[in-house]
Amino acid sequence: MSFWLRLLSVMALSVSLLWGSAAMGVTLPGVESVVSSPANQSDAPIDPESSIGEALLTVGLDTVEAAPVYLDGRTVFSVAAVDGISASARAKVISQRLKAVAERIQKEQPQVNWEPESNSQSPIISVNGDPLMTVTDVDARIADFSQPSLLAEELKPTIELALQRYQQERQPEYIRQQGRRAVIGFVLLVIASFGLSRLRASLARRYRKIQGVDIVVEEKGRAVAQKDLLQRILHKQSRNLIAFRLWFCFIGQWLLWGIGCLLLLGLFSYTRQWRPGLLNILGVPLKIGAIFLVIYGLIRFGHVLVDRLFFLVQGGVSTRKRSQRLALRFSTISRVSKNGIATLLIAIGALASLYLLGLNLAPLLAGAGIIGLAISFASQNVIRDMINGFLILLEDQFGVGDVIVVGGVAGFVENMNLRITQLRNEEGRLITIPNGQIAVVENLSKEWSRVDLMISVSLSADINEALALIESVANDMHQSDEWSEIILESPLLLGVDHLDHVGATVRLWITTLPLKQWDVAREYRRRLKIAFDQANIDIGIPQQSLRVHQNRPVEKVPA
Repeated sequence: MSFWLRLLSVMALSVSLLWGSAAMGVTLPGVESVVSSPANQSDAPIDPESSIGEALLTVGLDTVEAAPVYLDGRTVFSVAAVDGISASARAKVISQRLKAVAERIQKEQPQVNWEPESNSQSPIISVNGDPLMTVTDVDARIADFSQPSLLAEELKPTIELALQRYQQERQPEYIRQQGRRAVIGFVLLVIASFGLSRLRASLARRYRKIQGVDIVVEEKGRAVAQKDLLQRILHKQSRNLIAFRLWFCFIGQWLLWGIGCLLLLGLFSYTRQWRPGLLNILGVPLKIGAIFLVIYGLIRFGHVLVDRLFFLVQGGVSTRKRSQRLALRFSTISRVSKNGIATLLIAIGALASLYLLGLNLAPLLAGAGIIGLAISFASQNVIRDMINGFLILLEDQFGVGDVIVVGGVAGFVENMNLRITQLRNEEGRLITIPNGQIAVVENLSKEWSRVDLMISVSLSADINEALALIESVANDMHQSDEWSEIILESPLLLGVDHLDHVGATVRLWITTLPLKQWDVAREYRRRLKIAFDQANIDIGIPQQSLRVHQNRPVEKVPA
């Protein structure tokens, strides 16, 4: 069964839990609608579950603070700040009055009325004769009513329904019914969580298996790892995809328990009233945590999208040579793209978190712009490095996995970003070069490589026989099963390139896959040595000629 099918089955079970709780008449704080009705539709019914929550509501050009009035953890209606009293403080006082009235008239039929105040003519709402609140002009404005009296008339059935529900939820039969539903909901919650745990365990095993394959490949050395470059990229893509699915299951499990616990708390009137305070205490930390979890998920998702882009591009490539080069280039560009996506998303998450903490972002962004401008003047070399790095990627001068020579330094490109390039030389030293200092690059592995062999043949050997043997060994190697895919073209024998006292130097070219020229050269030299020994052809050796001249005898001069 595929991952998404299994996840769908678990989520279906979770949805059944949520649907069952919704059928019980349970709602979550913060997702209710605004208790308001347009002035021209004042006869529309009011939902006692609706709420605007604690928010900033815009009325015309004004911004008015509003806060909800609760009864048993449910939002009944909302009020605004008035006469120097904050909306939250006023809502708290009205909530306490409403609860006191509800406890006093538990066995009575609630009667909600309103009458205008003698001085200001503002409506005063009362329950069974006990005053509850005064409806102000601002209260009417936040609810989109033209007059306070219209809002007071609409609040009458809302408050009556809330009080009737308060009485109903304290009946023994209702409590027993909610208890049975709580048990069923908890069982469904445990089953759904167990399904997600099993799915996470399966994904974790697959992740460790792929990670183990990557470690084995790395231990074989870079020459072998380069041979399986495409396979390594596919393994890395699979690992990123599984990591994203693991994150998805992890977040799903936490959300399942969080929402499930809130729903279970909402089944009983005695526990439902804990939810607003709990959400107020944990509101900002939960929101900041949710932002960074979403940012992390988007980073993972961005990695998966970048990897998927490789498959789209790779699908139109047919030749092995082009495929290898494309894999090298994609490996480099994907690293830079993933780092850029992660940096951008983290910056957005940090700004969103600061906004939730109540900081004004406008001065912060303006200050950051000024500081960034000052830093840009002081770090011109860094900017030059990044521009040159971008041009290197755009022009495909080299990429991760290439072997290059830069300013007399040669090595394997192990890491690269917009600012620096890191090479690993033959001694294992890591060499870091700023991209701005890269002017002339020798790429030894772009698209294809070449074996340039200079073979010295003894002056005493038959040169035609030697030429035929050199070409024959190269062609046999090209046609062998082991080397046919690595040697891209038929070897080219250029002929005698040099003649001196050492011997006749024969030149041979063999075109290979990138980074395979050294393997091919080693194998070809081994085969040629065996063939020369069988044909009794000697390689060239330095020769010197010595000439000895006999000295004439010295004649004695008579005294």
